[in-house]
Amino acid sequence: MKNVFVGVVVVAVAFGVGCSNVKNVKKVKSVVVKDVALEDQLALLDKYKGRHAWTRGAIEDLTERAPSGNEPKKRVIPRDSKVTVIDINFAYNGAVTVDDPKGKRIVAALGCERPLTQEGIEKRFDEIFWFDDPTIRHVDYIRKWGKKTARSVMNHEVFPSMPAEAAKESWGIPDEVVVNEIGSEKEERWKYKEGKRTKYIFVIGGVVGRFEE
Repeated sequence: MKNVFVGVVVVAVAFGVGCSNVKNVKKVKSVVVKDVALEDQLALLDKYKGRHAWTRGAIEDLTERAPSGNEPKKRVIPRDSKVTVIDINFAYNGAVTVDDPKGKRIVAALGCERPLTQEGIEKRFDEIFWFDDPTIRHVDYIRKWGKKTARSVMNHEVFPSMPAEAAKESWGIPDEVVVNEIGSEKEERWKYKEGKRTKYIFVIGGVVGRFEE
């Protein structure tokens, strides 16, 4: 990066740019986007590499393969699958390599906002994975919301009057949230895309008002 910056200054001077403009070029250096620092990369790898996790939703391989028999172009690991984190890629918007119990390995996009940060990557991990065993999660849900809601969350079901937090735990992070004013209240419309299907949850006052599958 330093060599590129020097080159810009030399070209500017060669074309007769005044000192004030050269100062403006120098200002660019202060806003250059930096990626995850090396020590943060090592900390993330130390925390997640080799850990078991469970998928909150289906995750798709970034790599396309030539079709072979029943094997599709892109491998997909379905929701609720136990996986092992193999590696984290810190280029572009981030990616994670995982193995499922059958040895199926995929590289899935994290889709983090840039610039990449340790906090952003950890947040994204929590959105696409559970790191607690399903039995432990079920017990936690019962303590938090009761048996009916806990059972629905484990079965990825929602119902009217369900707490919004439980609904999000059940169906995952929505692909889109739209907020509408309804009288004195605000209604949130959570949109979920599953292949060609689209599902919705409508949240009012912190609970599910209705849903569409």
